[in-house]
Amino acid sequence: MIASLDLARFPFGVAEREALALRRAGRRSEASFSRLLLPMRLETMPLPLPRMTLAYWFALWPDEVALQRFRAGPLRRWDRARERLALTLRPVQAFGAWGGADPLAGERSEPAPGPVVLLTHSRTRVAKLSRFLVTDRGVVRELRRAGGRLWSDGFVDDPARLDSGTVSIWRDTAAATAFAYAPGVHQRAVKAQRDGAWFPESWFGRFAIEAAEGSWRGLPIL
Repeated sequence: MIASLDLARFPFGVAEREALALRRAGRRSEASFSRLLLPMRLETMPLPLPRMTLAYWFALWPDEVALQRFRAGPLRRWDRARERLALTLRPVQAFGAWGGADPLAGERSEPAPGPVVLLTHSRTRVAKLSRFLVTDRGVVRELRRAGGRLWSDGFVDDPARLDSGTVSIWRDTAAATAFAYAPGVHQRAVKAQRDGAWFPESWFGRFAIEAAEGSWRGLPIL
C-alpha cells in the first residue's frame, strides 16, 4: 500500500469547483480510502475560517501504478493550479479509526531518515466542540513554533459530522515525535480530550515521503 497527498492553490472561486470534481472522481478510483480535505485557517481559532483558494486530497492506493493512473487522469486538472505539490507517501505508523476503522488496516513499515507527514483526524462531540476549539488555540500556537516543522494546516472533511484534522510536514521523525510527545501544551490538550471524551473517533498516521513533485511555499521537502 502507498499513500498520496496532493496540495493545490487556485484562483479565488476555482478551488471549490476543482475540489468537488476530484472528490467525485475519487469515489470511482482504485483508491481503498480517499478524502477531500477542506483547508481551515487555524490561526483564527477558536473560530477556524475556510481557506477559499486551497484544496487538499489524501488517498491510499494498492500500488504506485494505480496512483499514477489517477494522477495522469482526473488529478491532471490540478496541474493548472497556481501552486501544486504532489507527495507519494509510505505508511509508517497509524492508530485509531477514521470512518469506523484504521484506513491502513494495520500496515506498518520501518521509519527512515528524511521528511515525514503527520495526519490527524477526529470527530468531535457536539457538546465538547467549544471546549475543543478554545483548547486547540494554544496547540496551534505551539505547533507554529515547533522546531523542525516545515508546514502545517487544518482541515474539515465532513462539516456536518464535525470531522476535522491537521496535516503537517516535518524535517524528520525526531522533530515530529518531539512535538507530539514532549511535555507542554499539546500533551495537556491530549490529556484533556481523553479525560473529557471529546472525540468518539480519532486517528493518527505518520508517513515517510518517498517522492515529491512541484513546490509548496518554498519548502525544502526533498
